[in-house]
Amino acid sequence: MNTIAAYTKFEILGAIRIPMVFVALLFLPTVGMLLFVVPALGDDPVAATLSTGSMCLFTVLIICSAQYGLGIADARMKPWGGYVRTLPGGPLPKMVSMIAMSSVFVVAGSIPLILIAVIGTEATASIVDIVLGLGALVLAVIPFSLLMLAIGYAVNPYLVSVITSIAPIILAYLGGLFTDPNSTGGFTANVSPFIPTRGSAELVWAAIGDYTPNTLSMVMLGVWTVVLAFLAYRAYRSDEGKRFR
Repeated sequence: MNTIAAYTKFEILGAIRIPMVFVALLFLPTVGMLLFVVPALGDDPVAATLSTGSMCLFTVLIICSAQYGLGIADARMKPWGGYVRTLPGGPLPKMVSMIAMSSVFVVAGSIPLILIAVIGTEATASIVDIVLGLGALVLAVIPFSLLMLAIGYAVNPYLVSVITSIAPIILAYLGGLFTDPNSTGGFTANVSPFIPTRGSAELVWAAIGDYTPNTLSMVMLGVWTVVLAFLAYRAYRSDEGKRFR
């Protein structure tokens, strides 16, 4: 536990030193709320509530892409990143600390979106619903952090920025975050249950509104989490073997 606490402190201090990075990460979700949710869905309480949850999940995707994909790729190219990898404790403390830091980012990043929904829309959600929704967002950090860990360690560092720039938008689109959650037709509705984004989104929607998660989406979310955990572990070990053996 002491090792995990030390790594978590390291992550928090690193984030505090560059606060503008956090502001930049929130730009796209905030613009999405102001340009699409508020004017188009603001008068519909159900749609406004669920769409706010979608934008908060989009924040999860962006934060995970930056912290894990870009952050790891940058560390792989610097001597300091290599030194940190040699410290005691193995990969577990580092991974746990990064997930903890992401969770803090996600909760803090969701607050402006919730305030926009409260002020500019008819969204309805109780304090308990919001707390449950934030808990669902924290759970959503896990599969997407594993995905970006795998990309960060397996892909050429110079290509990671390209992948992590487009991955959140593709995952959000295929997962149905930009469409009506209750839609039952069309390409996105047919594909989305097989995308991990959809399962995470349905957990958030169920927490903040009257929405029943699809069994297939939940099963696929579990499958994806296991697969991504394996891929992240293999990518980490492979990178470790290349540089330290």
